[in-house]
Amino acid sequence: MRRILLMLFCFTFFLVSAEAAPPVFEDTRFQGEYTTENLNAIIEEYELQDGRYWTTEAWISQTFHGTEHPGWTSTAVNVWNHKRYEKGWYGCRWGADHIRTNNPSAGGYGECFGFAQFIGYLLSGERNPQGNWKFYYSLEKSGGLKVGDIVRSEYTRNKKDYHHSAVVYRVEENMITFLQVSGSGYNRISVGKGFCDGLIQNETSLSAIGKLPWLRISRSGENAETAKTEAENADTENAAAEGTD
Repeated sequence: MRRILLMLFCFTFFLVSAEAAPPVFEDTRFQGEYTTENLNAIIEEYELQDGRYWTTEAWISQTFHGTEHPGWTSTAVNVWNHKRYEKGWYGCRWGADHIRTNNPSAGGYGECFGFAQFIGYLLSGERNPQGNWKFYYSLEKSGGLKVGDIVRSEYTRNKKDYHHSAVVYRVEENMITFLQVSGSGYNRISVGKGFCDGLIQNETSLSAIGKLPWLRISRSGENAETAKTEAENADTENAAAEGTD
């Protein structure tokens, strides 16, 4: 009898555990292509269009272009208001538990940081790109910016902290635009606009971005190798051009 009861207990525990386990998110369709076109494909697939919310209460609907959309049932939020949102879902958004695991602090910075983590994962397959990609701390070291790079800045002004992560969306010579979420904009998604951390607004100048306080540029290994090859090819072309003068 004890054996039967033990087996029933174990079976019940297994069912409860299986039901409670959050779904494992995986998507390899966009990996290895660091282009604006591929980012646009991600935006289309995951409905990350400019102006939509990355975080919002599940019961709040959103209206865009005259069409009402139901509120998202998943979100990336910090630990303090995590209880207000549905736990364990990813849907069109990165799971809150993953954000809390791979954040620079225990639960903070879930908005812009989590969004950049999500895009970085889709591009590379790395679930913690801002922790495990290659780091550069200046534009000189990185050789500029490339589409798919994650730019992060952290500083304090007038006793207020400004922390922001943004994915490079397009590079046009010295003009840089980003795919990002701004906490100062109620966590709305911004596509093709300048760096915005709440104090700095819509900054697109490459030189100005290079002067951001505590700048850190995260770049995937694949993208870093491509940048290195492009730089070497450019040096070869320049040397050949000088030789013909």
